[in-house]
Amino acid sequence: SDAPVYLCVGGEGPPLDGSVVVASVHCNVAVETLPETGAIMFALEHRYYGCHNMSACPVDKFDSNAALKYLSSRQALADLSVFVEFIRQTYNLPSNKIVTFGGSYPGMLAGWARLKFPHLVHASVASSAPVQAVVDMTGYYNVASRAYAVSDNNVGGSPACRTAIATGHATIGQLFTTSTGRDELSKLFGLPASYFESRSNQASFAGNGVAYFPSQGNDPNCQQDACNIAKICTIMTDTSTGDEVARLAQLRKKQQGWLEPLQQEFNAVRLNAAADYWGYQTCTEFAFYQTCEVGSDCFFTQGYLTLNVTESFCQSEFGITSDTVARNVELTNLYYGGRASAGTCLLYPNGEVDPWSSQSILNSTSTYVQTLWVPGASHHAWTHPSTDQDQASVVAARSTIRKFVADALSQDCYT
Repeated sequence: SDAPVYLCVGGEGPPLDGSVVVASVHCNVAVETLPETGAIMFALEHRYYGCHNMSACPVDKFDSNAALKYLSSRQALADLSVFVEFIRQTYNLPSNKIVTFGGSYPGMLAGWARLKFPHLVHASVASSAPVQAVVDMTGYYNVASRAYAVSDNNVGGSPACRTAIATGHATIGQLFTTSTGRDELSKLFGLPASYFESRSNQASFAGNGVAYFPSQGNDPNCQQDACNIAKICTIMTDTSTGDEVARLAQLRKKQQGWLEPLQQEFNAVRLNAAADYWGYQTCTEFAFYQTCEVGSDCFFTQGYLTLNVTESFCQSEFGITSDTVARNVELTNLYYGGRASAGTCLLYPNGEVDPWSSQSILNSTSTYVQTLWVPGASHHAWTHPSTDQDQASVVAARSTIRKFVADALSQDCYT
């Protein structure tokens, strides 16, 4: 058969299983085209991230950083190239055109597979792929803040909502500084006034937002209280609740019932992991340390979530200095090209309310590289299984991706 081959690239998520070629968070835009294209689909797990128990790990034990020496995007791409050769021989696919798919870090790998192995990978859909590594990622919360002013495509934000969130957090920063202010916060949020005296508690409370503010994971169809931008903005623009700080307190209260169990589950997963795999890769390759610096567009209480805070674990956990982190990021961008990377038959889709878009390719770098802007969409929302409640922009994005793949398969993609 000369059917195309679709390869779903694994990344830092949970271990893959057979369901990934049936219903995939990262690659369902490929899954859903299988009937019409007759494509053959494979999925490749990322080294280390499939390490759900020691028998599945690439090393015998994690007693030193040396155990993580094969944990890198370069090794993952080398693994991918070997896997491509394996499936060609095993399944008699000598010249079938291969298209890689992925979202987020797997999207980065999907695109880089085309760049680094154009003789193996014919085309790529690199969804929400932050290919420009950066140490101080102020863009993350800048975009997250702007997302709360987006009103169309069922997002439900407004400039008034964004301003209310920013004003509330700025006021909290001022209230920290006086005993009267701390007493007021105690009454509103139900924590002892003494809790707000230490800078570490202030940072934990408001440096990353006093509540959950989804943008990367915004779901216009979620059912819980205050679970998306629209529902949060309904609360934050309701002046009958009180001033902006009182509205933040109301928002926090509404989320606690469903958010706390999820947080506990997330913490349990992290505690049970053999090592902080993604943390290690940020120190050795990408950084991506999300900060809320004074003077940025971040709408949380500024000046607490700073670079020295967010990257300090590199030194404490892995013995990697901040200077080395910066050099690693520089080398990553030199090796892959960052936003200036070239290539052919590449598509970079990004969502409007996705903070990771700040590090992706939003404008074509050449006539052979295409970009796709998805209004109102969150982090690779179009790669999730389709539902009848999907945003119109997400539905349209899937159609554009299908056309891109069909066009790429019908042509010789120059190397």
